[in-house]
Amino acid sequence: MRKTLSFWLFITLVVLFVPHELFTALPVPAAPITDENIGIMSKTQWEMMGESSLLIPEQRWLFLENGKQVRERKAQMVFKNTSVDDVAQLIRDYKRLPEWMNHADETQLLVQHNKHFWVIFTIFKLPWPLRNKYLITEVLEEHHPFLPMVIFRIRSSNQYRPPYECSVNDFGHYESIWKVYAIDSKLTYASFSAYSTADPQFPRWLQDPIINRSFIKSMESFYQMF
Repeated sequence: MRKTLSFWLFITLVVLFVPHELFTALPVPAAPITDENIGIMSKTQWEMMGESSLLIPEQRWLFLENGKQVRERKAQMVFKNTSVDDVAQLIRDYKRLPEWMNHADETQLLVQHNKHFWVIFTIFKLPWPLRNKYLITEVLEEHHPFLPMVIFRIRSSNQYRPPYECSVNDFGHYESIWKVYAIDSKLTYASFSAYSTADPQFPRWLQDPIINRSFIKSMESFYQMF
């Protein structure tokens, strides 16, 4: 299973190396689409993060301009008898986010700029001693002009009001990306990677294994939606 999955991922990643300029240009609001400018100075190589029979979980370190060092986590998966549109539709459906994302408890649409650009508010209910998190993110959907490929770019933003009084985006700056691509008529590749700049609430040796397990569980739940 792993050898077959790795083979398809290798073939797909070669095809996926497409310049960003080729994607459909979409109108965006005049306001900045990020809450802060995060400069990434360097990155380490991806390495395995854990075990899964459904996907390949990886992680790497990002070294930022402000001196911070943060983890970026990624999951790669291949779906059988599932189209790019099927996977993209689940990503678009913010109401179903709590069905697969671990600890996501509630989601609301704040703004629909157009059919390719929207803003959502998400509550994450975390177990004690962690505190709940509140996140506002912009989602930008991009389509390749001639390849069967869709990208979703998701970033935290402080440009919008939450639906009620709360401290939003205490993840720091959050950024993630979905890449969905048709390998052939019966196979679809998808990858999801994410990082945030929030300082750890506990020592990394204690906190990171918990976050890793939660990330893998979320991605496995997403995979099992099909």
